[in-house]
Amino acid sequence: MLKEVEVLRISDGDCKRDVDTIVEEMSLALYINGRHVQTVMISPSMIREFVIGHLFSERVVKDFDEIESIRIEENIAKILLKSSPGLINLKKVVLSGCGGGSSFLDESGIPKIDTNFNMDSGLLLRSVKEVLSLDLHKKTGGVHSVGLFDKNGAIIITEDIGRHNALDKVIGHGVIENINFKDTFVASSGRISSDMILKCISVGIPAIVSKSAVTNLAIDIGKASGATIIGFVRGRGMVVYTGKI
Repeated sequence: MLKEVEVLRISDGDCKRDVDTIVEEMSLALYINGRHVQTVMISPSMIREFVIGHLFSERVVKDFDEIESIRIEENIAKILLKSSPGLINLKKVVLSGCGGGSSFLDESGIPKIDTNFNMDSGLLLRSVKEVLSLDLHKKTGGVHSVGLFDKNGAIIITEDIGRHNALDKVIGHGVIENINFKDTFVASSGRISSDMILKCISVGIPAIVSKSAVTNLAIDIGKASGATIIGFVRGRGMVVYTGKI
C-alpha cells in the first residue's frame, strides 16, 4: 500500500531532490452476475473483505448464503449471487467522499437500530486515538482509518484512501467472522456523513464515532434510526449528536 517516488522538496526557498512515501491507489470494477455495476477507487488491501462489506452495507445482500462466489482477478471483482438483485432499478447517489463515488443507498425505509449496547466514554476516546495511531495514516496523511470495536476493544482496524471503503472492509471482516454487529461500534478518522451512518445501520451497527465533524443529514438519519453519532472525539471530550452513551 506504500510506494516511494522521487520529488522536488522546497523549504524556506531551498530546493532539493528527495524521496517521498505515498499511498497506492487502484481501480476495482465490480461485476454482479456478469453485469458491470460499479468501479471504485480503493487501496490495494483486503479486497475480498471490501467486496463482501460493500454488498452488505449497500443492501445488495442481507445474508452471506446469498453469495455464490467471489473471484478477484487483478482489477476486477466477479460476484455471483444466487438470485438477481435487480440492480437495474436501483438509483445511484453520488457520495460526499473525495473520490466522487456512488452508492445504491437512500434514506427511504431507514431500519431501526435494535440494541442494548452501552458504550463507556473512556473506550470511545481510546478507540479514536487507536484508529489515528496506525503507521500508514501517520506516515502519509493520505488515508482514512476505520475500526470496528466492541466492549473489549478493537476487533479490526483498517486504512484506505476512502473512508467508505475502509468502513466496507471492516464490515466485510465482521461478516466473514460472523460478528454480532449489535454489540459493536465504528470509530473513524473522517467526517460522519449520511452515507457513513447509512452503511452502519444497514448491517445493524448501532453507533459511529469520529474525531471529525458530522453533517446535518447524518444527524437526521441517526435520529430516525435510533443510532448513536458522536463527533469531535478529541482529548478528553466529544460531542453527542444523536443517541446516548
